[in-house]
Amino acid sequence: MMLPEHREQLLQEQRNQKVFQMPSLHEDQLQEINRILRVAIEQDRSITVTYAQKYGPVPFCGRIKKIDTKEGWLKIGNPEITRTIAFHSILQVEMS
Repeated sequence: MMLPEHREQLLQEQRNQKVFQMPSLHEDQLQEINRILRVAIEQDRSITVTYAQKYGPVPFCGRIKKIDTKEGWLKIGNPEITRTIAFHSILQVEMS
């Protein structure tokens, strides 16, 4: 038999174990992301940005609408939706 408080604590620990742990990127990877973003802006090309959310990586495809280097985010959109993605959550960027 288990107290409700203990049961809730065990459930919370199980939920926390499933939370995605953001890997640290090497300098080479950061430079490659920067290069692709620069080319995408210059050539107005679509990109796929894979970024970290709480429960895992999420890909999003679109064109860069705006970049704010001071605040550390980029705005990317496609015909259906626009998302603002923090630089620190970006895992990978590819040309579409």
